[in-house]
Amino acid sequence: MSFLSKTISLILFILLSPVFILTSIFCIVFQGKPVFFKQKRIGYNYKIFNIYKYRSMKKCAGPLITIANDDRVTIFGKILRKTKIDEIPQLINVIKGDMRFIGPRPEVPEYFDKARFSFLKKVKPGMSDFASILFRNEEEILKKIEGNDPYNEILTFKLLLADYYSINKSFYLDLRLVCLTLLSIFSPKLVTKNFVIPVILKDIPESKLFIKKYLL
Repeated sequence: MSFLSKTISLILFILLSPVFILTSIFCIVFQGKPVFFKQKRIGYNYKIFNIYKYRSMKKCAGPLITIANDDRVTIFGKILRKTKIDEIPQLINVIKGDMRFIGPRPEVPEYFDKARFSFLKKVKPGMSDFASILFRNEEEILKKIEGNDPYNEILTFKLLLADYYSINKSFYLDLRLVCLTLLSIFSPKLVTKNFVIPVILKDIPESKLFIKKYLL
């Protein structure tokens, strides 16, 4: 599957090269350099790697987690984030072998500990999974959570989903997640409500409270 992911990524990289070029030009025109943003993430077997995205924020320091109406996000960056075009450079990570198409989203080292991320001994992180579909508008969900570290509550739920994926990983599950990811580009609410949440509620009953409070 890893070889297949790399091969498909290389083909997509070539096919999407016009998008890469145009987006890079627009980034320079509307935001200036650098075009790309890279950040350390935890990968398979706890190996640290740099994840690549199109830069969507101003060149300034700030919290690791982006909040709703974060004034660091540029006007063009909002478009990149809304359309998920900012994620396309992660094809490079798949080609390099850091990630797969489907797998738990890689986390920053600041939120990592081996006990909670033991699934990384079994599976590589990926570009998309159940969590990336459910938290397509993560900044909005963060606003609903009270406390000093709302992201940690989201992370606890994400880790439940990651463990579920690592236990149930199969070609069929990956194929289903690929289809759901593509559909969510056009109709995220429909996919979340009708195809993702019912599965999660059925297979991970302990997620019911979080889903009821923040996702429904």
